[in-house]
Amino acid sequence: MALNDPAASRLGEVLTGAVLDLGGPGWWLREALGETWRWYVDAPLGPVRNSVPDPAAGVSVGPGAAPGWWPATVPGTVVTDLWRCGELSDPYRARQSRDCEWTGTRSWVLRRQVDLADLPSGCTRVLEVDGVDPQAEVLWDGEVLGRTQTLYRQARFALTGAAAAAGPHRLALVIAPVPPGQPQVGRTELVRRHAPRLNEGWDFSPRFPHQGACKSVRVVTARTHLAQVQVQARLAPDGADGLVTAALRLDPGHRGTRVGLEVVATGGGVVASAAADVVDGDDTATVAVTVPEPRHWLPRRLGTPTTYRVRLRVDDDVEPRWEGLTGFRDARLVHAPGAPAGSLPYRLEVDGRPVPGVGWNWAPVDAQHGAVPPARVRHLVDLAARSGAAVLRVWGGGLVETEAFYEACDEAGLLVWQEFSLSSSGLQSAPSTDAEYLELLRRDAEELVPRRTHHPSLLVWGGGNELDDDGGPLTDDRSPALATLHEVVARLDPGRSWLPTSPSGPVFHYRPGQGGARPEDHHDVHGPWEHQGLREQHRLYDSATALAHTEFGVEGMANRRLLEHLVPPDDRWPADRSNPVYRHLGDWWDNAPLVARSFGDRLTDLEQLRRASQLLQATGLAYAVEADRRRWPRCSLVLPWQLAESYPNAWCTSSVDHRGDPKPAFHAVTRAFAAERVTVQAPTSVLGGDPALDAELWLWSDVGRPAGSVVTARLRTLAGDVLAERRWTVGHAVGDPVPVGALQVPADGLPPDAMLLWEALWEGPDGDLVDHELVLTSTASTWAPLLDLAPSAVEVTAVPHDDQVLVHVVHRGGPAVVGLTLTDDRPFEAPGWAVPSGDPRPLLPGTARTYRVDWVDAPPEGRALRLESWNAPPVRIDLERTPRT
Repeated sequence: MALNDPAASRLGEVLTGAVLDLGGPGWWLREALGETWRWYVDAPLGPVRNSVPDPAAGVSVGPGAAPGWWPATVPGTVVTDLWRCGELSDPYRARQSRDCEWTGTRSWVLRRQVDLADLPSGCTRVLEVDGVDPQAEVLWDGEVLGRTQTLYRQARFALTGAAAAAGPHRLALVIAPVPPGQPQVGRTELVRRHAPRLNEGWDFSPRFPHQGACKSVRVVTARTHLAQVQVQARLAPDGADGLVTAALRLDPGHRGTRVGLEVVATGGGVVASAAADVVDGDDTATVAVTVPEPRHWLPRRLGTPTTYRVRLRVDDDVEPRWEGLTGFRDARLVHAPGAPAGSLPYRLEVDGRPVPGVGWNWAPVDAQHGAVPPARVRHLVDLAARSGAAVLRVWGGGLVETEAFYEACDEAGLLVWQEFSLSSSGLQSAPSTDAEYLELLRRDAEELVPRRTHHPSLLVWGGGNELDDDGGPLTDDRSPALATLHEVVARLDPGRSWLPTSPSGPVFHYRPGQGGARPEDHHDVHGPWEHQGLREQHRLYDSATALAHTEFGVEGMANRRLLEHLVPPDDRWPADRSNPVYRHLGDWWDNAPLVARSFGDRLTDLEQLRRASQLLQATGLAYAVEADRRRWPRCSLVLPWQLAESYPNAWCTSSVDHRGDPKPAFHAVTRAFAAERVTVQAPTSVLGGDPALDAELWLWSDVGRPAGSVVTARLRTLAGDVLAERRWTVGHAVGDPVPVGALQVPADGLPPDAMLLWEALWEGPDGDLVDHELVLTSTASTWAPLLDLAPSAVEVTAVPHDDQVLVHVVHRGGPAVVGLTLTDDRPFEAPGWAVPSGDPRPLLPGTARTYRVDWVDAPPEGRALRLESWNAPPVRIDLERTPRT
């Protein structure tokens, strides 16, 4: 008996009562072409036989030694299971992802044995399959129970009679082939699934079929089964107390039930509890409890993200049947001051306080998203929090994200803009309007939305990514698909903000040559994603007018460790589109010609090209973010594309590589996100025949600084000599961004063909250092003078302490050190991550710097770091040989 009607779908988190978790190893996987799966889906796993005359007799195969059967893991995917078994070459290297494209054309049988204990008197059993991609036929002891429907819908099946009896049972999932889909350049109107589309082939991922039981599978034994759980937390109208409400649907047939709800303080005890009795024949219940004067959940930029754990128990359960995090806050989108009439609200507000909307675009952690361990999710969310981000936009070409993601964001104090899995297609970008597709979206949304309403991090629902037609970005009234999704959100999650798509326009793109066109119509815009050049990058972003800049980026090469793992030695040069390996690994973002021109066409090897591309990405992206931030509060959302990549690329717009290691751009944007900054607005980063170099200094302080600050602007040589200087006393308090003064230096007083530094120093009224900025510029027409830098000398010492190490770097000779980076120097396969504090600024002569490195999920053995730069010898720091404090 199937219990997978949408009205009977459990909409909470993992049930933890009388549960037999079927996750982990212990599964077996076999390929099927056509309906050959019927021959062996329930055959004994015994001696090897490759075929039989009578298909009804089954094909007996032995695990391990038996041809065709491979050990598998749930949650997991077909591709990752076959790769681990050696049936596929590593699909994350070179062009080897092509070797797995055939997998999506096959059906796959997942099998395991399930040993059930005695069935307690009065109890029944239900098999729950949380999500299969794309769908699966489910068999128990050879009998068909039913079929899963979509990635996002749970399937529940009653086990009755002999199927529920004690002893061994056989569970099989017959996973269907991947149906035809639309890659990035295609037509959205032809899409008939609601699932991530990047696996069909996207600018940062090759075609990479995704199939598998990618969520949990379990057998629940209980007297009363919960079919739905939706938990919501809100503040009372006066803001003093909190209210937690749990709405439940029970499976039919229970004989009177008592449901208990408790709210537990993080690290403490129960702060509130309540119970409700459900009488015979009543299949719904609501339990509510008041939490007196709870601590509020605040985004990390405003304070502490205090969470509470909600637990539901049924009857006499010892363990909770449902539990999840929640928090109390009033979060919404509001209009920015001076926003044009008719614009949508884009400004973040929590408990009545504005939040600078800096953050990242979030793509799936991996294109094989069904096989991502929670530690990888936590690591990337932690990096976003460390960057100073306030919000993550979950991109509509990927997932409606997982419970692991939302719990990590709850705890990290990050707000979430969650889009449904709808996206543009290049040639046509409006979703289908046919009734069957709209019903699919409605049913998926009715299961997805209530599962996430308890999360304090969830700020806004979005219809999808870059959905538009000839009239521009779509709205609810021009798209039945968006109207359908919005209706579900309004009904099941009332009060949560909604944005129909991103960008919401009315102008879609921000492009070169378009900066002054219809500036008042630049409400929410995307682009560009490419470095515009050493002059145009500054000019373009300085002329922006958008209220929300929700996708833009700059390309850069991978980190050295990933690149060496990803590209075989014989294929590493040339690193441009003439090389088929590089075309496969980031063709859209390979801007080797621009990088070469920016350095006078003097880059002669891979290491020079990699370092140059990463420097351009870091400086170009930081300038773009700072330019948008200088327009706060009018510009309320600033979201670079993208935090991390879903597939390893040699060239990509990500600021964190696929292994999880930050690139220099990550650290540069972290500075741009900072709450208090002095920034340099310059019309260009090269002189190139202009009569003078110009810079204007801007200040902002999210926390507020009183009047009396002192700001100093200098132009220096890399040897440290001061070529020009001006100083200003700021006679007003500093809050929102404000210019404080300009410095112009005539060209005839500057050294020719030299790299120089703009220096900006901000001291508070009491003389404390608020911020110190250093920005590269060139008196040539390119940055080729960097290639002629004299060598510098640095002294490096490391002080390890448990899972943290402080690395002290002292400048001992030569010019400023440019491009200092500190990275993990362990083998690529080493577990865990080194997370350095990072600092993109040059190190001036006679100065010192201290980096903090946190080791995350990394064993103590073999820890090592690498310090490298443009003009100082690389240093390997072997921490096993360094005394600990």
